[in-house]
Amino acid sequence: MDEYRADNEEFVPEYLSRLEESVLEELSLREKNYNFRFNGLRRLLRDVHQQKLTRALERLQEDRLIQQSPDGGYGLGNDSYDKVREHYGNRGLVDHYQDQNKTQNKILTTITPEKEIPAEDLIKRLAGKYFGYYRFVGHFSTDKKGRLEWIHVEDHSKILISTISQSEIEIESYNVKKETIERFIQLIRQMLVNQHIFLQIHDITSSRPN
Repeated sequence: MDEYRADNEEFVPEYLSRLEESVLEELSLREKNYNFRFNGLRRLLRDVHQQKLTRALERLQEDRLIQQSPDGGYGLGNDSYDKVREHYGNRGLVDHYQDQNKTQNKILTTITPEKEIPAEDLIKRLAGKYFGYYRFVGHFSTDKKGRLEWIHVEDHSKILISTISQSEIEIESYNVKKETIERFIQLIRQMLVNQHIFLQIHDITSSRPN
């Protein structure tokens, strides 16, 4: 194990800039096949200058630490993911947001479509969409599960949608008022009802992380 950690220290170059380190750390919090939108990454990094981020991403690609997907998104490559994540010692995105935020709201919704919709298809329908002042950050998806992420353009509060099963999604919010998250859900329901996908609120709970 010690040898593995030593390899990780060598794997992430010492000459990385603070911005490049921040990009890698954000990516290491998320799933292996997570796909960051460029503007979403900018917002997570507090609206860093576009040219600075472009140069940082280009350098990280040259070092083969990150890769660009066919649709233009960014993520850690299969060869770099485990080592980069081990280097930063991250436990995952949800744990990170729980540690960084005072208020966490969980809203469990049940999807009642006319026919069963695979989780991957639902993720694709919501990916890239804006809801009010919330801008899309990025997502990952498989045939069984997925997650989408939004960030507020002004106060940087965050909303996550994760699929639990083919018929349930969980919406988690961080530093978001209850009325705001309810409005967010209504916007999603309004968009999906046009595609004959119906959402029914199953339960709403608010909690403060330990």
